[in-house]
Amino acid sequence: MKPPVLILGAVPRIAIPIARSLHDYGIPVDVATFSPVEKSLCSHAIRNFYRLPDPDPAPSVFADAVCQLIRMHEHDTLIPCNDVALTAIVEHYERFRDLLHVCCPPPDTLRYILNKNLTLQVAEKCGIRVPRSVLVSSSAKVPEFASAFGYPVILKPNEKRRSEDFKVCLIRSADHLETVFPQPRIFSSPMLLQEFCHGDGVGVEVLRHNRTLIAAFQHRRRKELPHTGGVAVLATSESTDPGLVHSTSCLLDALHCDGLAMVEFKVNPRDGTSVLMEVNGRYWGSISLPILAGFNFPLFHWKVLHDEPPEVPTVYRTGLQWRWSAGYLRRFHDLMLGALRAGSSRDVLLHDLHYLRADFADSRDPLWTRSDPMPAMLEVIGMFQNLIRSDFSTGYRRLSRRPAAVLKRAKHFKTPIGNS
Repeated sequence: MKPPVLILGAVPRIAIPIARSLHDYGIPVDVATFSPVEKSLCSHAIRNFYRLPDPDPAPSVFADAVCQLIRMHEHDTLIPCNDVALTAIVEHYERFRDLLHVCCPPPDTLRYILNKNLTLQVAEKCGIRVPRSVLVSSSAKVPEFASAFGYPVILKPNEKRRSEDFKVCLIRSADHLETVFPQPRIFSSPMLLQEFCHGDGVGVEVLRHNRTLIAAFQHRRRKELPHTGGVAVLATSESTDPGLVHSTSCLLDALHCDGLAMVEFKVNPRDGTSVLMEVNGRYWGSISLPILAGFNFPLFHWKVLHDEPPEVPTVYRTGLQWRWSAGYLRRFHDLMLGALRAGSSRDVLLHDLHYLRADFADSRDPLWTRSDPMPAMLEVIGMFQNLIRSDFSTGYRRLSRRPAAVLKRAKHFKTPIGNS
């Protein structure tokens, strides 16, 4: 029997496809999480699910719990499947590496990958085009640089951490900036302000070993959550672009990054020019797309780590459309709410409605299989529940404020007795 694998992080669209790939090869898979917002995963491919202590208040307690779990169940591979897990692993990398294979780059490399500004500096030295960027410590610094870059601009965390103020914020204009930050705000950590780059999000995913390229795959994002830019909810596999693969290899060489990685570019469809966005040193959200297209990255990666030659096909299926159903639902919900206000949401919603049937009829879900349907069903049901709960909470807060506002207006316009 092959030694079991431990996945850290319970993101369904990442953890479950990895578990299924390894399970089909006869590798037992356990999943663990320390995040209170991540629900237990249910799948035929997952042997056990564990809850770990939060690493923030007591890092050593977390590390002790992980090591105890590894020793007890004799795991020989540890796979982080989101940035929260990645940042927790890197703090105890040497300790974990003494026990098993750790499927992420070492701390010196991750320090650059987790810091977007450092990644961009390395990319520039490699001759890779990057967006104009600047670090800002408060919202008061944004107008000056936004005017220089030209609106719209992107504001996002510079470093990937376990807790962030927000993920990505598209600021359309000076007026919109005042709406986003009605009062000056000091950021808890520096934010990266970037010029907005037009184009499609294109991901180049690679597996490398000893600085040698083992496998390369490419996908193009069609729709994202939020619609202004974020994670993929609809994507398509496509043939690798030699120029993008070359840029990816040069960048990863400079970062001393081996193993699995996804490098994201923005590619302008008009002239084909590309701009680097970021690097992921872990399994990414659409990992099931290459698996469905015939490129089994989790199994390739496991075999490389265990000195087994991976059987990488020379071609994979291109034009395969991938749809994250729960994320698509969230995007549709947010667009409907946005359409009630002035803005671009209404046009995007109408576009989505026009292609709704095609998006669902001609695409594959990362979780749905007839033999193991529960993960897909539970994720969509959970998203429905979260959206209903969120809408109810928002509506209740607005209604609870309304009587006070009505009373205030009534007192303002009240006619004194005797003057009627």
